[in-house]
Amino acid sequence: MKDILHFSHANGFPAGSYQTLFSYLSADFDIGFIERLGHHRDYPVANNWQYLAQELIDDLLTRYRRPVYLVGHSLGGVLSMMVAAQRPDLVKGLIMLDSPVLTAFEARGLTLVKRLGLIDRVTPAGRTLGRQEEWDSIEATAQYFQGKKLFRGFDARCLKDYVERGTRETEGGKRKLHFDPQTEINIYRTVPDNLHKIKRLKMPSVVIAGKYSDVFKKQHGFKAKRQLGMEVKWVEGGHMFPLEKPQLTTSLIKQYIQQWAEK
Repeated sequence: MKDILHFSHANGFPAGSYQTLFSYLSADFDIGFIERLGHHRDYPVANNWQYLAQELIDDLLTRYRRPVYLVGHSLGGVLSMMVAAQRPDLVKGLIMLDSPVLTAFEARGLTLVKRLGLIDRVTPAGRTLGRQEEWDSIEATAQYFQGKKLFRGFDARCLKDYVERGTRETEGGKRKLHFDPQTEINIYRTVPDNLHKIKRLKMPSVVIAGKYSDVFKKQHGFKAKRQLGMEVKWVEGGHMFPLEKPQLTTSLIKQYIQQWAEK
């Protein structure tokens, strides 16, 4: 019987965006995911993402009958960590892909920034406001994202996945973002400021982080090791390395799960 790997996506990137990554894992694991976190009316986006974490917990309880490996990129990794802390009985192991682990000092600063209404200046929310949401064709969609800095380093297959699955066809034959932009903004605006209170995790866990990431920094690595008992593995790349280097990413995921299984 295969182990179960439940994957949680980054903000703005529906799970379908990771099809190439899944293709390297499907032979070894049964893969599950929520296609678009934060889009279910029973789990609204709220401060500190409490309902998003509950959405993941409820999905695990409904979908599986045994503990699973949680793997998540950015937002998805943070939510996976929250679930691992709240419901360790559901989690066999945790792999976070460039997901920030804020220090207590950063968390206090984030709380203040929220109170002052300045959160859009310190998260990508400000850059998301007013961006293009619709294109005339899938070819125009591909051309648009190929020219964006964030997507420039993507593996060609991952970019194709995002164009095809990160957007959807409208009734008029155009393409529209599949992940609601306002939901994406709200997720950035409510980023947790209380995760520094999480104690040492009870299952094997690792953060795989990009050396040039603007999200996961050295201080986050120290905190993940010291407070949470996580291993930290640095790889070449930035915050989007799972979609830039899917084969490297999946080889590391397999490596860690195999190590844990042999202990």
